[in-house]
Amino acid sequence: MKQEIRPGYVPYEYRHAPVPGGGFVTGFCFHPREKGILYARTDIGGVYRYDFESKRWISLMDHVKETGKWETYPLSIALDPQNPDWLYIISGDWKNNYLCRSKDRGEHFEYLRLPTGVHGNAPGRATGERLMVDPHNSSRLYFGSQTEGLFVSEDYGEHFRKLQVRPAGGEEETDIAFVWLDPRSEREGCCQTLLAATSGQGNSTGGTIRGKSLYLSTDGGRSFQELPGQPEAGEYGNYPGFVGQRAAFVNGYLFVTLAAVKNSWAGWRGYACDMGGEQQGCVLRYELSPEGEVRSVVSVTPGADVSDVNHTSPLIHETCGFGGIDADQRHPGYLICSTQGSKNKEERIFLSTDYGEHWSPILQGLTVGRMDFEGVPYMKPEYNNHENIIHWLSDLKIDPFDSARAVFNTGTGIFMTENLLEAAQGRQVTWKACCTGLEETVHLNVYSPPRGEVQMIDILGDLGGFAFTDLTRPAENSFADEKGHRYITCLNADYPEERPELVAVTARGNWIGKTTGGIIWSEDQCRTWRRLPDPQGISKKIDSLIAEIRKPNTNAGWVALSADGRTLIWSVGDGMYLPADAVVYTEDLGCTWAACKVFDLRGEGSTLKVFSDRVDPELFYGFGEDSRMYLSTDRGRSFHEIAVPREFPKLELGGIDTIMPAEIRVEAGKCGTVWISTGEGGLWRLQFDKLTKRASFLKVSCEGDSIYRQGMGKAAPHSEYKTLYVNGIIQGEYGFYRSFDEGRTWQRINHERQMYGDIRSITGDPRTFGRVYIATGSRGVLWGEPIKAQP
Repeated sequence: MKQEIRPGYVPYEYRHAPVPGGGFVTGFCFHPREKGILYARTDIGGVYRYDFESKRWISLMDHVKETGKWETYPLSIALDPQNPDWLYIISGDWKNNYLCRSKDRGEHFEYLRLPTGVHGNAPGRATGERLMVDPHNSSRLYFGSQTEGLFVSEDYGEHFRKLQVRPAGGEEETDIAFVWLDPRSEREGCCQTLLAATSGQGNSTGGTIRGKSLYLSTDGGRSFQELPGQPEAGEYGNYPGFVGQRAAFVNGYLFVTLAAVKNSWAGWRGYACDMGGEQQGCVLRYELSPEGEVRSVVSVTPGADVSDVNHTSPLIHETCGFGGIDADQRHPGYLICSTQGSKNKEERIFLSTDYGEHWSPILQGLTVGRMDFEGVPYMKPEYNNHENIIHWLSDLKIDPFDSARAVFNTGTGIFMTENLLEAAQGRQVTWKACCTGLEETVHLNVYSPPRGEVQMIDILGDLGGFAFTDLTRPAENSFADEKGHRYITCLNADYPEERPELVAVTARGNWIGKTTGGIIWSEDQCRTWRRLPDPQGISKKIDSLIAEIRKPNTNAGWVALSADGRTLIWSVGDGMYLPADAVVYTEDLGCTWAACKVFDLRGEGSTLKVFSDRVDPELFYGFGEDSRMYLSTDRGRSFHEIAVPREFPKLELGGIDTIMPAEIRVEAGKCGTVWISTGEGGLWRLQFDKLTKRASFLKVSCEGDSIYRQGMGKAAPHSEYKTLYVNGIIQGEYGFYRSFDEGRTWQRINHERQMYGDIRSITGDPRTFGRVYIATGSRGVLWGEPIKAQP
């Protein structure tokens, strides 16, 4: 089909349907010499700069295209103390690995290839900075990689050469957790004292026991020695041993937090809070001379006695590890540090005013300190088992120009205080949600009902789902049961076009077991929910899968609801896939279930994802591995495989969550019409015939064009077709596009700073012409509308 892009583009404004925070913020950097510069890195949402005047976070990643989403995975950030406008970011996805260098605070970037693979969403991402700029030599950068050890650049990151973190008589450590430079140690124009925290794999004492983590160099990285005073590995955990998490320095004292994880599901790389389980840990204080000599080592672990560990092992806190730590440069002796992996699930922040000799808790659960959840209603304790939602608290920083201000990270956003100094007078510290502008949730599917209060149904990872009645305000809570307990990661939703108040959703049960995964059901357009009964006794396999789904945080699968709302089909999940022999249907909301029969043309298929026709309640469509397709004309009781032309791209269409290479949409208002965007294979329109049980296939896009995600909205005035919205590469240009004639012609509807990274799902609004919804895996969920011309 011949296409052309009309000249220019239609200017659009994009705004977030706000879900402030929602994802893991992995670290902060204040500029040490210039007031008002603060950056935050996230695991999947790129880097943000804080605007102190407007009190909002500004994304530095909105230029990132779907084809370059590696840039949204920052592993480390570094600032140049001598050049406040300079910003360095290490980003990558193992295949694409770059040093991103900016000379204007992140407004523009240069990209320099790295000598090794990196990933900002890999295990260990919660530790300190792996990238450091020498405060005495701006051209000199140290980079601690995850797999190949330590590197140094002497030309602003243009080139790197290898350094070896190898103690005398030992082996090289190749997984670096963080790097620290002593600013006092300048000789020959650069810092000489360098600390590298490692995973301890290289110098393991045998089996899975970690060697020591901390190594010090006093000659600019040419040689390293093991730091004294580190705890012995012991027997705690499946990879026993303590790994350095972060460091802080003030007045000759270096403070280091260490942690050992109870269960590493990532092997040697599992040493940070992102393992999700319990930890043990300690805090060590090293007194260093300007030449790097270790004068003393003292264990200053909160909750344990202070002890000199020059000759004895430090005391270990057996119910938590320690992660974040920072020193107040304006008030010598003032420190804050945080626990992580606490056995009782209550993370704490401690304050010391005497270099760690004594500590006082200033935040603990909901009993010490004050948490202010204004602007982030889904985080309120009443929706989280009446507990503090704070977890994965691995970093905290004090503003070097305002000792009353500090920030800390969580697995669900950022909190800030502006009265930290009052803690020393015994007053309560207030921590306010600081998430405005921070949108880094992973959104999996998006829908816009044809009527009702709800404008948009948002299906997303971790938080579950939101129903937005006002696109400018956060929803009060995510999908929850009658007691307010939230469900978490949902995979999809479905509703009849004629009865959109009926909504079925596949949901995971939450982490603490207060809700149970499966199918949840609403009859009031997502205001209230109840969980449907599970199928039982149909087959041993289905029983086994249901048993797994009932466990916390397990994918439930995929749901389809007939056009009249009477028949519900559940493709029961098995991890990231939907087994073809685990598809069931009910016509009485789960009181009884039966297996769907699947008839194959060429051997038994392995996966099957089901969609409903939007008009005919008897029609359902199935999609599986290698683009196998099926049709049901009897309300899902049986599915018959249909022939698919060879030229149709071969994809896994029976996956969920991260295994969704295509977007499948059944067109509303038409019987038998299905649209599939296949990425590099382009955009296809399928027309199913109920009588012949066949389908015709039409490739809508031109050869060479790539269409990644797609959906439809209200038709343009005087158009006979619904408006089609896509993201993809059309005539060589990546962007968002719309079409009024089923893809014959296109209009570009975004500019170069409206890309938003990883795009997971797109749909239009059936009620408002021109409105498009974009669910991202890196920048929240957005809605866009044409900018009205000024009179």
